[in-house]
Amino acid sequence: MFGRRRRFAIAIAYSGGISNCAYQIGFTKALMQYIARDEIAMLSGASCGIFTAYALSADKLDYAENLYRNIDIARKTELFWQVFAKDLLADHMDAMLDGQDVLTVPVCFPVCYLPVFSTRYYWIQGAYNRVWKRYIAAATNYPFLHVFPSFMHGRFAIDGGAVDNIPLYPLLRAAQHTAAQQPLDLIFVLHFDSQYDHRRVCSAPVPVIDLDLSYCNGFSKAHYDFSRDEIEKRLHTSFAYGNDICARLFGGDGSRAHFQKTADEIFMQEHAARQKCFSVDRLVTALNVVGRKFRSDARCMQRLF
Repeated sequence: MFGRRRRFAIAIAYSGGISNCAYQIGFTKALMQYIARDEIAMLSGASCGIFTAYALSADKLDYAENLYRNIDIARKTELFWQVFAKDLLADHMDAMLDGQDVLTVPVCFPVCYLPVFSTRYYWIQGAYNRVWKRYIAAATNYPFLHVFPSFMHGRFAIDGGAVDNIPLYPLLRAAQHTAAQQPLDLIFVLHFDSQYDHRRVCSAPVPVIDLDLSYCNGFSKAHYDFSRDEIEKRLHTSFAYGNDICARLFGGDGSRAHFQKTADEIFMQEHAARQKCFSVDRLVTALNVVGRKFRSDARCMQRLF
């Protein structure tokens, strides 16, 4: 057992459609049965995954779950009407972010600046600051889902998933600065790119549990299905999947060696099925190569608190 408080980090990926956040919420609610909120050292989220990271840090997972349960849009035509004419995403953000919120865990999210694919990672924590909404709006401003791009610092700003849709990098970089005093025990990487392999992207001295959350539902992503039945199914299957994964991870002696061994076993057991699945999320991950090429590591981290 640990002689100190355990420390975990969670990278919550680009969702490939905000409806897939239901997978993230279900899994995270299962995870919180095994760890305490004050054991989470840091969070990162890209695109709509930012909302899940924000909800976890603000202790609003139940609220986020209820938001999804109240959505019932099955037809694509109705969905696009709600997005373009009724500003569904902005309403969702307004409902999630509240002036009374307090983020007890640091949350990081990427923003992509154009015309060069330059990257900025913004960290937020503490009492709500109204400037956050402007930056989160830019970080979730996915092309074709907004009529106008965001404009900040003299440049256009769009969804950070264009440069880093699975934001493991900022967690590893932040962990380097605290490794001697407060080393991480495990990083959860929750995403929807079946062929993603964190080992090809970076070297992680910390055990990483790399999960495509749609694995629990036969890799069904159905990015534009907001029907109540589908949302319920995603919440239910991801909770059961999360409970199974966490029982295996936390059923041992709690050592880093156990976490590493179990994470490797889970990855290899799912690997064959994941490699047979291809989705649009793989194309977004491939685009991230350009984002990494133009990333200035010396300047890409910023704080908004």
